[in-house]
Amino acid sequence: MKTALTNPVNANQAAQTSQLIPASPTLVENPSTWMRNGDSPGEIILAVAILTSVSIAGIASVIVAITGLVKTLVHLTREKTK
Repeated sequence: MKTALTNPVNANQAAQTSQLIPASPTLVENPSTWMRNGDSPGEIILAVAILTSVSIAGIASVIVAITGLVKTLVHLTREKTK
């Protein structure tokens, strides 16, 4: 960040105002660093979304398999009792 320097108001003024205020360090990293390190917020959100959808699909397939097994067992049990 560049600071505009002004001429001193008084002839005796030795330091500029911008020299008296220390520059604050930046707290946010450069987005190119995120991409280089592989930890950008967008990548993290995308990875979480993909893992969530895969997990939901896996749980759904287990539920379908258990439902099919229960239907088969109920069908076999009914045939034996007839």
